[in-house]
Amino acid sequence: MHNIYNNTLSRMIWLTCILAFSTSVFPEDAAKEICLNFTVITQKTGHASEKELYNEQKNLILEQLSRTQTVFNSNIERNCPKLKFNKGEIKHVDWDKALRLSKPLDQLITETDSEFKKRKTREYSDEIKSIAKKLKENPDIKYYEFLALSPGQAIVYANRMLQQSGNMNDIEIGLQDAIDEVTAKLNSDGAEEDGKALARAKAMIAKYETIDRASADNWAKGILKLWNDVEAQDTSIEVKNLFAHYQSTDKECIDVFFVPKAKSPSSTKKEVDENGKWTIRGGAALSEKLFPRTTAGRGHGIILSQDARKTENRLAHEIGHLLIAKNNAHLGKEAKDLMYENSSGGTYLDEEECNMIKENIVSF
Repeated sequence: MHNIYNNTLSRMIWLTCILAFSTSVFPEDAAKEICLNFTVITQKTGHASEKELYNEQKNLILEQLSRTQTVFNSNIERNCPKLKFNKGEIKHVDWDKALRLSKPLDQLITETDSEFKKRKTREYSDEIKSIAKKLKENPDIKYYEFLALSPGQAIVYANRMLQQSGNMNDIEIGLQDAIDEVTAKLNSDGAEEDGKALARAKAMIAKYETIDRASADNWAKGILKLWNDVEAQDTSIEVKNLFAHYQSTDKECIDVFFVPKAKSPSSTKKEVDENGKWTIRGGAALSEKLFPRTTAGRGHGIILSQDARKTENRLAHEIGHLLIAKNNAHLGKEAKDLMYENSSGGTYLDEEECNMIKENIVSF
């Protein structure tokens, strides 16, 4: 009887210790931790060097982190979850390196322009020849299956390569024949009017090259074009390269990029009336869901311009976009609200927003 009592007592003590340990280590109301990595891009100005600007931005980062913590703490009473924001790395990218963001998306960061041109020449030649080979192997290929090979673009790029080349070389052997074969199929019976598909491919390529040149011109002045098409959520080459080259390789932290200035197409009549086609932005939140090509599976990202005032909750606002995950988060908001479109210092999150954050934070 004594042994049974001792064994029962031991088990009770053991269970009590386990429960106490579990409660202390895994409390139900524990704060969800969110880690933030920061990358600061600097461009020398008339009043400050890049080193001085970087130090200024490091101070701004600490201020924005502190304000973000205060903002979300103030909304706990409306059922918002407890969040703890942790500072990860702070990295510096100087302007010489930043200018490389305007390079083509598939140009390696260590690849010179001449090396890139040679590689693309080979790729264009291989691509058009590959399409021509598929036509020979499958002469009865369905036209829509043929169009899926992007023959128009392949013809345009291959023709350019020939025009830019002064002398024939091994790469060009058989190239003109391949171009002619693919062009003939593009204009074959049952296809569109002769030359129409090719003209459309040329127009599309020219359109995006014009967009990319304009984007590069802006970036040379320190202005990052966030995206070129609001509806398609098509980010600029510079934004895509920013994420590709400087985003964390794991998903442990959200990357926050500080750039000199940022702008995107005006999205309302008021913005058009006040600013024209483009409006200067304080920041943008790029979620994996809405920007899969830009984030490329590496997690969410945030872009902030470096002109934030100390009274603004700009970082908290963009984090709010990611946590609420609502397309029209600005709709109906006032200056007191965190999600007010101008992000001028508001802090308030209503119960619906808090519930959405509580639901999304589980898998965030």
